[in-house]
Amino acid sequence: MAKLERTDKPVSVLLEELGKGVLGLPEIQRSYVWNRPQARDLVDSLYREYPSGLILLWKPKELPELRNTSLGENSGRAPDFLILDGQQRLTSLKKVFSGEIDVYFNVEEESFQIYSPKLKANPLWISLKDVINEGAVKVWLKLKLQLDSHSLQVDESKLDEYLYRLSALEKIKEYRYPVMIIHTDDYEEITESFIRVNSRGTRLRESELAMAQLAFHWPGALVKEFESALDDYEQVNYDLEARFLMRCFVAVSTNQSRFRYLSALWKKSSAELEDVWKKTKKAVDYTINFLRDNAGIESSDWIPSINALVPLVIYFSKKQGHVTDDEVKGLLFWFFEATIHGRFTGSPETKIDQDLKAIESADPIKSMVANLRRDVPSFDITPEMIEGKYQRHSFLPLIFVILRKKNAKDWFTGTILSSTNVGPEHKLELHHIFPKAVLKESGDFKTHEIDDIANIAFLSQKANRTILKSKPEDYLTKIEVDRLKSQYVPMDANLWKVDRFRDFLVARRKLITEAINEYMKEIGGRYFDL
Repeated sequence: MAKLERTDKPVSVLLEELGKGVLGLPEIQRSYVWNRPQARDLVDSLYREYPSGLILLWKPKELPELRNTSLGENSGRAPDFLILDGQQRLTSLKKVFSGEIDVYFNVEEESFQIYSPKLKANPLWISLKDVINEGAVKVWLKLKLQLDSHSLQVDESKLDEYLYRLSALEKIKEYRYPVMIIHTDDYEEITESFIRVNSRGTRLRESELAMAQLAFHWPGALVKEFESALDDYEQVNYDLEARFLMRCFVAVSTNQSRFRYLSALWKKSSAELEDVWKKTKKAVDYTINFLRDNAGIESSDWIPSINALVPLVIYFSKKQGHVTDDEVKGLLFWFFEATIHGRFTGSPETKIDQDLKAIESADPIKSMVANLRRDVPSFDITPEMIEGKYQRHSFLPLIFVILRKKNAKDWFTGTILSSTNVGPEHKLELHHIFPKAVLKESGDFKTHEIDDIANIAFLSQKANRTILKSKPEDYLTKIEVDRLKSQYVPMDANLWKVDRFRDFLVARRKLITEAINEYMKEIGGRYFDL
């Protein structure tokens, strides 16, 4: 039975222990995930002395696998305590106090905001970092000088009120957190405590709770195997997350994607779990190579939904790498149709499980396409479907892939387009063929028209800077015709004039639509008319 110790500690002491390496993170902990507004709201709560939970620590006699962090300056020191609950709050406060997350406080309104340049012009906005590190009085004296320099008249009573508020802000260092320390070497008991604490509300995703269970049943899985794999994938421009690997791991083992039905999985030995991971890792490797080499997707940035990769991982796992050319085309067709039609947006688990079941059928790709077809009236793409702002358009990655297949070149450098080109001048950018400044100057077009995907070309940074505010009728004439055609620019020069911009969009949408349908029919074969 675990021994439970109760105490309390001020924020300043907890952060000092974090910095010195007295506090560490066990493998079952997740990484830092809070955003800046969450950190700001935490400071607001401490300032108003609202309750903000407790800190739950674990004191083991023998340290388990630890998660690598950069929280402390003395990273080589073995921690005395491991944080089970409170990591997000303590890390946020550390980032706020250091200025990494720059929170500002308005002494008049008693409100908090993340720093933006407009705050700097108003002396009533004070950096919390300055108050913490320099002290309330020194900051208050600076404030008085700034108010004088801005010729702002503030009476003495108001100035005293500002000093009082700054002093209260400085005192958040002394906010005392209730601290509970569990003394035990029973890792199963700790894992259960961690899961129960973090199951409240939406604080941890089911995937992260499943990863905690995995860390218990197979120590080292997360900090050694998962993190090593993620580092390898990042080297080839695939920025994936541990929870994606966990979903693939679960799917390979159970043939379903949900994290709620895993009791049979946790009955496996650590050796069996390691074997599942080897199969999963091999299948994920195959999937990334398939996307890079066969689909022309060189970076995870060009994948609208990472969930679409899970069925591919399972398919390659089942096939153990033995895939025919026809299967490659069929999988490409399924993948692009699934992503452009948003199959895995919203709640993806049901759709993923449908596809995992389809993979078990006699004709798996046909069954996967049939799943798609239930939600998609036709695989024929119309110009109307291409219309819309480019920023989050589901067709943008597919258009880029088709351009890559055509070996489309940069208009000015002649370099074949690639998202992995080396050097800042050759970095790929999305370019407005009719530049924003030119269209805005005319005053005839709305933002959604200016940002329409049909007004976007893929160019190097150097080329994009070269064009700047040039009119299309001036600069397009200087570009080789083949380079323009490879990005489906209409060759009627009359359409390059600003007053024909809307006609240009219609013409280019038609060309892009034809190219997409041609490509999808080529790779889809018998599946296109399913």
